[in-house]
Amino acid sequence: MLQSNRFYRARLHPVATWDDFERLPLTTKAEITADQQANPPFGTNLTFPIDRYSRLHQTSGTSGTTPLRWVDTPESWDWWVRLWADHVFRAAGMLPDDRVFLAFSFGPFIGFWSAFSGAERLGALVIPGGAMTTEQRLRTMLELGATVLCCTPTYAIRLAEVAQGMGIDLSASDIRITVHAGEPGASVPATRDLIERSFGARCFDHTGMTELGPTGFSCAARDGVHLIESEFVVEVRDDTGAVHSLLETGTITGELVATNLGRWGSPLIRYRTGDRVELTRAACQCGSSFAKMIGGIRGRVDDMFTVRGVNLYPSQVEDLIRRHPTIGEFCIEVGQRRGMEEVTVLCEIQAGDGDDVMSRLASDLRLALGARIECRQVAAGSLPRSEVKSRRLRRV
Repeated sequence: MLQSNRFYRARLHPVATWDDFERLPLTTKAEITADQQANPPFGTNLTFPIDRYSRLHQTSGTSGTTPLRWVDTPESWDWWVRLWADHVFRAAGMLPDDRVFLAFSFGPFIGFWSAFSGAERLGALVIPGGAMTTEQRLRTMLELGATVLCCTPTYAIRLAEVAQGMGIDLSASDIRITVHAGEPGASVPATRDLIERSFGARCFDHTGMTELGPTGFSCAARDGVHLIESEFVVEVRDDTGAVHSLLETGTITGELVATNLGRWGSPLIRYRTGDRVELTRAACQCGSSFAKMIGGIRGRVDDMFTVRGVNLYPSQVEDLIRRHPTIGEFCIEVGQRRGMEEVTVLCEIQAGDGDDVMSRLASDLRLALGARIECRQVAAGSLPRSEVKSRRLRRV
């Protein structure tokens, strides 16, 4: 790879010890993006001739940046699929006789493509839910007796919202497991509880990135997400910029840095993911020795906002919002006023006195987070929905 991969050729040196590895430079998304723009369409992070690659996917572009294109060889795609089958699905308790419904668009976004193949690998019946309305997806799941649902947490809540309007009781359906990715929601306690009540099922989280691979899974303890350390070298970049390994015990907070070990066609070495995490090596009741992200991904590093000196992430606000069952969709607006960030939470109210709900939510936010945040009701159906990643933080 030192000779054939133009992107990494000048960045790497032989690695025989951990000290050698720690001297390798970090890789950033900005560098990968610039490389693809300068060398379209795939950039120079290619270890093999392009005819060795068999799959193309791209990032969702929900952050407003140009999507990254990523190609996989048959071997690296098999790696993706194996991690879903052997780690994500097995940890969730999925079995060969399950019927797995995948509620996503099947476009170029990686979404649940690898989950689809991972479920096939386990021997489950796989049901694609692309090119369907939400109503059609609900009817298909019920008619075919789906037992596992794969989608984003936001879309699971949307399915439940539409089902209620159709008079469908999803908690009486055959769905027994829901597996989610793309957002922190499935590791946000109140959001997870809402999904589980709505479907009468057990809700599991999964983390991963188009350019990096499937990094983690939640276990039966469901108090965090285990990183698949057999397939990734995991580090944490703290707030000072120092990078720490997880060789020692204890807890480390900062930005997740990861190196994948099964994607040599387009590798990432010491990649800054942009995900804020709190990692621990404390023993887990499930028995896994893999490090755990406590509470899953806390949020994107660039999604942090400040209210009167208090640093907050959208997932913290979401956990409090989801404790109010009459609140449907929501959005966090962050703007500048007199040199300070002003934050407003916009909420759709499904029932009851909206003013009272907003007052109670504002009180909850103030007591739990120590921040005064304005809460405002908006018209039902006025906030955007998405079946892929939702962007509930809006800078105005």
